[in-house]
Amino acid sequence: MRKNKTKKSALLALTITVAGLLAGIEVAAYLTVPNIAMSAEGDALVLFDPEIGAIANPSSHNKRIYPAIKDRKAFAFDVYTDDRGARVDGPGRRSPARIDMLVVGDSFTWGYALQNPQTYASLVGRDLGASVSNLAMASYGTTQALQILRRNRDLAPKLIVYGMIAHHFERNVMPCAPSYYPFCFDASHVVEDDPGKRRIAPPWSNGVQRLQEQLSGDYRTPARWLAHGLDVIRGRAEVAWAGFDEADEARKDRAMGFLLREMERTAAEMGSQLLVVYLPTNYWGPPAGLAKVIGNIRLLDLTQSFHRNREAGGPNPYIVGDGHPSADGNALIAREIAAYIRREGLLK
Repeated sequence: MRKNKTKKSALLALTITVAGLLAGIEVAAYLTVPNIAMSAEGDALVLFDPEIGAIANPSSHNKRIYPAIKDRKAFAFDVYTDDRGARVDGPGRRSPARIDMLVVGDSFTWGYALQNPQTYASLVGRDLGASVSNLAMASYGTTQALQILRRNRDLAPKLIVYGMIAHHFERNVMPCAPSYYPFCFDASHVVEDDPGKRRIAPPWSNGVQRLQEQLSGDYRTPARWLAHGLDVIRGRAEVAWAGFDEADEARKDRAMGFLLREMERTAAEMGSQLLVVYLPTNYWGPPAGLAKVIGNIRLLDLTQSFHRNREAGGPNPYIVGDGHPSADGNALIAREIAAYIRREGLLK
């Protein structure tokens, strides 16, 4: 009798423990993870890469759909990629063996919310009659831009354009890239092993799969629910740890300097010229650290161009309620870049 009571007590304790754990997973991984105002159709936008984190899905078509919220209108845009993952106008495109200009950067350069012909990379190419490969991707920083550049060095462009925003200083040292969700979208990042010694560390885990499963809701079976829930909890712990280890301004500057020197060296090895284009967010100028680390690299700062456009009553260069460059903003950026390239003879 006493043994039966002991077994029942043990079983009850086990049941309560399991129920508590499952309830904890439900709260931490599902109930407190907000839904996002976005849906997607077609192929996956990105694939997991163990060195970089997320890379563009080559030869794919993805449609991003955003409903109207607050002061933002509803919109949708198509993302077509060629066999290298570069944005193109439509399906079935292949990359040329050689190009005139290779463009890297984040969503400002990739062309968030726009069809490819509206992006500044595409506009510059048409203006100058040059072949362009836009290998930028949303959430990238200088770290991923450099890695993508290295992987496509065989394109041997005459000119490399890197579209920089202020937030790249933070992204370069953060293990978690910007994401829709409160869990880590793991990315490569710069670490300092010893004073004066820096390297690019790989992503901590597969944040791409984590995000895609959350977005698609593909975790309805008990096994997938449990596996995804535990992975989300891991991703939330990664975010907490990344925030706890937030870098100071000096470390961010050192990381940016390291990456720019590596980009400069890579461009020289490719026989290419390098142009860094600073793209202002909400009219903000570049961080003070940029002047310290840019060195002899060509820099086109578009902050004043954006201010002149506003003072002249020009069209809003930003998407209302969002902050990314609008179609008008991309047109402004393209005019300034094309004029600079012509003036400096960078494609001769």
